[in-house]
Amino acid sequence: MPVFDYSAYNSAGKLVDGVVTAESERHARRLLKDKNLLPSTVAEASQAVRSGIGRSRGARVNNFDLSLLLQQLAILIQSGLPLEDALRMTIEQAETDKQRRMVESWRSEIVEGRSFSEALRRSPYKIPLAVIAGIGVGEESGHLDRVMLRLAEDLETSAENRKTVTRALIYPATLVGTSIIVVAIMMVWVVPKITAIFDSSNRELPFITQVVIGLSNFTQQYGLYLLAAVIAGFLVFARLMRDQIRRQRWHEIILNMPGLGRWTRMANIADWSRSLGVLLNNGVPALAALKISSAVVSNLHLRSKMEAVTESMRRGSSLQKALEEQQVGSGFLIHMVGSGEASSELDKMLMRVADYYSLRLANAIEVFLKLINPILIIFMGMIILSVVAAVMLPIMDMNNMV
Repeated sequence: MPVFDYSAYNSAGKLVDGVVTAESERHARRLLKDKNLLPSTVAEASQAVRSGIGRSRGARVNNFDLSLLLQQLAILIQSGLPLEDALRMTIEQAETDKQRRMVESWRSEIVEGRSFSEALRRSPYKIPLAVIAGIGVGEESGHLDRVMLRLAEDLETSAENRKTVTRALIYPATLVGTSIIVVAIMMVWVVPKITAIFDSSNRELPFITQVVIGLSNFTQQYGLYLLAAVIAGFLVFARLMRDQIRRQRWHEIILNMPGLGRWTRMANIADWSRSLGVLLNNGVPALAALKISSAVVSNLHLRSKMEAVTESMRRGSSLQKALEEQQVGSGFLIHMVGSGEASSELDKMLMRVADYYSLRLANAIEVFLKLINPILIIFMGMIILSVVAAVMLPIMDMNNMV
């Protein structure tokens, strides 16, 4: 039975969003009226996602949300509930409308007789291919609950790796941005009002004061043009990044950046290793697992290398040799993969590689934050101190003259 997303007015006149399972749009509207709701917009789930009906709709899926839903389903299935009942209970316990819609779309497909993996594939929400493949193997092996718990852990760890990198960049960027705004306000409004009293004196101003006044004049005359140029630059950059080739080149540049490139490489290799290890452990064929794992690599340049590794494996090469040819990762990755292939425990070795790179990433970012925070604070403090000194030195000099 199809799932419909709706926006409707309740008895208090408030616009509410939700989902309803019905045979048709007319049936959905009748069910809403039975609940004392006045329908505003009703659309099938797949159409609603594309048209953006509702405030929290969208085709993108948050990894933390998906991990939580898989964990809930796995626990309910372990307790002996059939999958359809587990989905129904998950819908009732969903924390957000988006989670509820997502599970409703899965349940509607299962009610029509499709498998869980097929329901995920047909869902209007973009479920990672690694999750769909793992669910399919879990259904065939009869260990769906264990597979879902493993996939949920994989999703949560991968999301945490990306969050770690983002967290390392947010604080310095926020500190720098705030300081720039404060200095700009001082240059445009504060400094001109204070330095106006120096115009009537014929005394030579200190060098630092002359520099600050010059910067203040420049900011007043060209500040808006600079701001417009920065905004235009961001818009042009975003438009250029829509092209796949340009994005891949930009991602290659990122990999070559000091610090950020190393973090990006470690985070992507950790995601790739963990995804491949989980898929192999769940019984997914090697080539299919490699193809799916390549898709989880967010850096396009590194993804192209992983796809080349998959192609080399298809031609009969070993994974160790293929990684060496593409120069992917460090010697640790190559060694662990070689040991895993030799001992027929490649999945376990890949999970160890993922844990190793995740730990290295967390440690590297922790050290970076401990070093960069005091450096930035001192640097920004010196800038603000320079502005204050530029204003105070002439005033002190005038007081001495009196």
